[in-house]
Amino acid sequence: MFLLYLFLWLVFVSHFSFESAAAGAAISIAVYIFTRKHMRYKSIDIRRLLRSILYGLHYAVILLYEIGIANAAVFRIVFSRKINVNPRLIYFRTALRTTPTQVVLANSITLTPGTITVALNNGLFCVHCLNEKMAEGIESSSMVRQLMKFEQ
Repeated sequence: MFLLYLFLWLVFVSHFSFESAAAGAAISIAVYIFTRKHMRYKSIDIRRLLRSILYGLHYAVILLYEIGIANAAVFRIVFSRKINVNPRLIYFRTALRTTPTQVVLANSITLTPGTITVALNNGLFCVHCLNEKMAEGIESSSMVRQLMKFEQ
């Protein structure tokens, strides 16, 4: 982390000289010691960070795919001659353990057309769906499975 602080110092310094590099090194060491001591900073595990980035990218692809499928379903509902809308509220409990992943799932459900997360309380979701077909399988969707991998 010290090297990151030093790199940022060297990027933002207006002119490069030995004095500015030495001052940057001293300040970077001080900031590093401060963050370790007072902010309980832990060293970054590169493998875990890369794995998290890959899982996040995979989740983004899954989310975009789900948004595309939901867009097509809503498009069919809007432009059909017979509107087949049977709105309902569904409740389900997720196996996700942490609050951040539950919030990501709630926001992902809201981003998907035809569904809105109404409430989230300790892993219990309340979701409004345009029809019963959109309500099917939300609790065991590919988004939930990918977030469960992310939590491990």
